[in-house]
Amino acid sequence: MKAKFFFLFVMILGFTASIHADSRETITFSNVEKTENGSIKEILHCDKDTNAPLLKTVYNYDADGRLLEKASYEWNGNLGWVGTQKYQYNYNEDNQPLSPTLSKWDKKNKCWADKSK
Repeated sequence: MKAKFFFLFVMILGFTASIHADSRETITFSNVEKTENGSIKEILHCDKDTNAPLLKTVYNYDADGRLLEKASYEWNGNLGWVGTQKYQYNYNEDNQPLSPTLSKWDKKNKCWADKSK
């Protein structure tokens, strides 16, 4: 029984190490800006060693604190921030969330594509 437990532990440890072997260590920065209509929160992930930007997520909230939009971006050294996906959130008259709308980045036109889902 001890041998089985030890073997299982080693397998899980090896699996976990392989998952993180290729991932870079990152440092996270965040900023919140209050606006007339609510607030914008930006989360930025940078490479820990070089401080090079990697990923950015921008959240838009209304004055009541409800999430309206979540947009994700990846850093491209030649193009700057390139969108990956954006969710837009709507609420019914009872202030309950409806299904989010997903938009993908249109690489050709360099903008958010028409709502896709």
